[in-house]
Amino acid sequence: MFEFLKGLFLSSAAADSDKLGSNADPIRQLLFASQSLREQARLVSLDEASGPLQFMADARQLAEEGKLSEAASALRSILQSPKLETRIQLFAWSGLRELGEKPEGRLAYEVLGVVVEVPQEGAYDTLAAYVDGSARYLNFSGKAVFWDAPDPAIKRLCQALVDSTIPASGKAKERTSLALPRRGVQATMLTRSGPYVIANPPQTVLAAGAALMLELMRRAQQGKSRVE
Repeated sequence: MFEFLKGLFLSSAAADSDKLGSNADPIRQLLFASQSLREQARLVSLDEASGPLQFMADARQLAEEGKLSEAASALRSILQSPKLETRIQLFAWSGLRELGEKPEGRLAYEVLGVVVEVPQEGAYDTLAAYVDGSARYLNFSGKAVFWDAPDPAIKRLCQALVDSTIPASGKAKERTSLALPRRGVQATMLTRSGPYVIANPPQTVLAAGAALMLELMRRAQQGKSRVE
C-alpha cells in the first residue's frame, strides 16, 4: 500500500519546504485522493505493486498508450476488490472521471470522506476522515497522527464527521484546486464525483472534527503509535 500511509505515528517533518500539511506536501495532497492517473503514479509508490495498486499502474500505462476502454476496465476492477480502502476507491473514480466515466444515481455524491482545514498561527491544521475508519491529522507544526488500524471508536468518530457535513452540502462548491485556503476554515467532502468544498462550515462540523482530532492525539500520547 502507500509507503507512507501505514499505521499510526507521531513525527516531525525534516524541512520547512517539505513540512507535513504545506502546499507542496504530497501527503496532504493525497488526503483528497482526486489526482489524475499521471499524478497518482508520481505521488504514490508502486514498487512491488499488487492488487488494486497494480490495477492503478496498469490503468495509467493503458491510458498513455491510448487504450482508454482497457484503462477504464482496469479501474473498474479495483472497485470489485473486497474490503476496498476508501482512498483507493476515490482514486479509482478520479481515474474513471478522467477517462470520461461518471458515477450514477445516489452513489455519485455519497460522502466517503471529509478533509477539514483550520488556520493556525499563519499555517493550517488538516484533518481527514474516511468511512473505512482511517484518519489523518496533520498539525501546523509539522507533526502528524496517521490512523489505519481497525477500531470501532475511531470509525464512529470518522462517520460522525462525514455525517456532520451533509446538512451543509447544499452550499458546497466543486473544489478545483488543492491549494491551502487563503483564509478561514474549509471542509471538503470527498465523493465519487470529486471533491466539494464548504467554506466556513457550521459548528457541528468543527465539533465533530475536534472530537476525532482529540481522540487521535490521545491515542498517540498513550504510546499506541509507531514512528517512521
